[in-house]
Amino acid sequence: MKRGLVLTGVAVVLLALSGCVSVETSEERVDVTPGASGVYSDGDTTVEVEPLTAETPAAASTETSTRDEAAYVASVRDTLRPANVIPNATNDQLIEAGIKACELLASGTAPEDITVIDGEERTYGAYLDSFKIYEAAAKDLC
Repeated sequence: MKRGLVLTGVAVVLLALSGCVSVETSEERVDVTPGASGVYSDGDTTVEVEPLTAETPAAASTETSTRDEAAYVASVRDTLRPANVIPNATNDQLIEAGIKACELLASGTAPEDITVIDGEERTYGAYLDSFKIYEAAAKDLC
């Protein structure tokens, strides 16, 4: 009796370690290796397994976008340096700059090279105020 239990236990462990997966159909079981695709059959039952494929999300149009302009403007105003180069920027100007930052990022411009403020100079390798605009835009506008 114990020998039968031990053999059954060993068989279960070996099956688990082999990585086989069973697909139950209405009447039969068909073993399928995880990650595999194709047609599997045990004679009477046939199962087709398709590969798992990542989907590319569709680009959102401007009209259906979930942009949160209010959160973006609040974020920019909260994170700009006290001595920023655009102290009198209007909300509309900040939104326009954020959209431009999104476009530059989408075109492949590196974040540290994004500048959306005319006349802004690079400091410590980046355009500091434009970078703050980019960060907020990436979170709330892009």
